[in-house]
Amino acid sequence: MIIYRKALPKDFPSILNFINMVFSMSHSPHDFRQLLPKLYEEGQEEKSIHYLALENGEIKAYVCVLPITLCCGFKTITCATVGSVSVHPYSRGKGYMRNLMHTAIQDMKDNNISMSTLSGLRNRYQYYGYEKGGFVFQYCFTSDNFRHCRQKFPERKITLRQIQNEKDPLLAKIRAIQENQILFIKRNPKDFLFIMESWNTKFYGILENQICKGYVALQGNHILEMYLTDEDLLFASLEKCLKESNSKELFLRIAPYDTSLIKGCTQLFESFTTSLDDNYMIFDYPKVLEFFLNVKSSYIPLTSGSLDITIKEQGSFRIQVDNGAPSVTQLKKSKEKSNLEFSSFESILALFSPNYHLILDETQLPENCNWFPLPLALSPLDKC
Repeated sequence: MIIYRKALPKDFPSILNFINMVFSMSHSPHDFRQLLPKLYEEGQEEKSIHYLALENGEIKAYVCVLPITLCCGFKTITCATVGSVSVHPYSRGKGYMRNLMHTAIQDMKDNNISMSTLSGLRNRYQYYGYEKGGFVFQYCFTSDNFRHCRQKFPERKITLRQIQNEKDPLLAKIRAIQENQILFIKRNPKDFLFIMESWNTKFYGILENQICKGYVALQGNHILEMYLTDEDLLFASLEKCLKESNSKELFLRIAPYDTSLIKGCTQLFESFTTSLDDNYMIFDYPKVLEFFLNVKSSYIPLTSGSLDITIKEQGSFRIQVDNGAPSVTQLKKSKEKSNLEFSSFESILALFSPNYHLILDETQLPENCNWFPLPLALSPLDKC
């Protein structure tokens, strides 16, 4: 007998055993209590939503959904991050995951979630309505970069102090730094350290003269998140991170709206790449489009104009920018044809991706339009 339901607190020992087994068989050994303490540490059971498929009382498939809130000034939207998607190796092909994902997505819609994201193979998750989109930059640095560029940057003496205690007084200062960004995820103070330690990441405060001037999340030789209160500390902070990683190269992940980091890296990097961020699905187009237009307007003055677009599965919308202020409204059914028409899949690539010009007919846009691509990117630390 197959039963589909949400997990209860009593299910968590079995859930941990199940996902550790499935991911250890498919990949390397996994211990999700250590990898994702924000979800699987004792006492965290109610922070997320867990969907189960049970066959004769035993878990055969599992999906985790963690809602998060994106903030830009006073604007907010909700995003459901999906993870730990798993099926027992002997139960694949029975449709268990299809049922769980459809149930989870319907719950997102019913609960007015604005958008959703998950990591994984693009074509696998297109079945459920997701498409690869958003974009991030990854900068590469070597010891040679620091040696040759040293004279271009002011000398600053900083230290990295690893934070491993939730009572560390640095945490309050670091939370304030994180919430001072153009776009940030609202993080519960009680969960902040768990979030920063996701996926075996090491979390450091950046100190100068014993004063906190920023923080960094370092996973091996990859910086997943870094913010500074003083841009002149970038050179010293990156050099310290390279030394701490004990590697020949250091990689820094930067979202397109982290403009101070992008500017600071311009003279220093060895190379960089631009890549799609993750799989995304949008439920509330007016709210999501307006939110990311506001994000972009925080660092680029948007050109004025008006544009009507149609998302075949969602309806028609008008994007309006007046004196740099964007708004998006749903249009009532009309005989007038929109400037642009997309499927929901096409809209992710056309509006939120670096290769948008391959899909978007720029001749249909307002004159000198600089709205696209919209700067969609989320920290991997906030995802499932």
